[in-house]
Amino acid sequence: MSRLHLRATFTFLGLACVATADETPKKPAETVIEVRFIDDSLVKLTLLDDRVEIVTPSGKQSILVSDIRKVDLGLRISDELAKRIDAAIADLGSSQVKTREDAAKQLLALRELAYPALKRVAQSGDGDIAKRAEALIEKLKDAIPQGRLEVPDHDVIHLDKSKVTGKIASPILKARSFAFGDVQLKLADARTFAAKVPESELAKAALPDPGSLTGYRQPQNFGRQFTFRVTGAIRGSVWGTEIYTADSTLAAAAVHMGVLKVGETGLVTVTVLGPLPKFIGSTRNGVTTADYNQYPAAYQIHPKGD
Repeated sequence: MSRLHLRATFTFLGLACVATADETPKKPAETVIEVRFIDDSLVKLTLLDDRVEIVTPSGKQSILVSDIRKVDLGLRISDELAKRIDAAIADLGSSQVKTREDAAKQLLALRELAYPALKRVAQSGDGDIAKRAEALIEKLKDAIPQGRLEVPDHDVIHLDKSKVTGKIASPILKARSFAFGDVQLKLADARTFAAKVPESELAKAALPDPGSLTGYRQPQNFGRQFTFRVTGAIRGSVWGTEIYTADSTLAAAAVHMGVLKVGETGLVTVTVLGPLPKFIGSTRNGVTTADYNQYPAAYQIHPKGD
């Protein structure tokens, strides 16, 4: 007798979410990861694939997901998107002002995905199009942290004591979201993902409160995560909301973010970021932060529970 199989698909935060009404399949190996998407959002997922296939210059390798500590994802541009980018760049040379303006908006919205094509055109010396491409590149440099535009076209899988460089064969990994059930993680929408470290191990590796992240603003730290043991405080100078200037007081920023209460000691995990053009202040949890323009480095506090 055939059995009814219902399937529905929707997309959220770059995840293709699939809901099914069927018998529960045999549970595969699972690893909890934290995914940073290209819009800088963070999502915790349970990875359902037990292996990742990566194509390297020496051939294809199969790596156990349980052995992976972090994956830095290279640039992925589909054929369809590449055609859209090429069409928009061609429209930069249009005699119609509105057509040129619409093309510029499209390219700026695509951010680092459009950057390689804009760079090629800017270096081509192709008259007005090259000049307009150069202008868009400058706007992207103002809007995107240092080091984020020059995205390589290869992936790097970090293991305990080594790393593997190549291209992950599948464009999609199977995962599960607490809120949305089974989802498909599209690698083209993600920047990096890392294995979630158990709280006990995180506590052992936690660093003392540095006061601020001024000492971590070197480019080699951009994109890296650090965990500190911090006691929440209301005093201190803080600039920004959710993303803070590197010289912002971490103890006060943690209270502002809601990951600690005043006087509470706990673990605070941050990701160090490069320069940003603007920081917006706000009042949260009794802490008022200020606005600030471009600063050489920043940090993003991970929400509690992520």
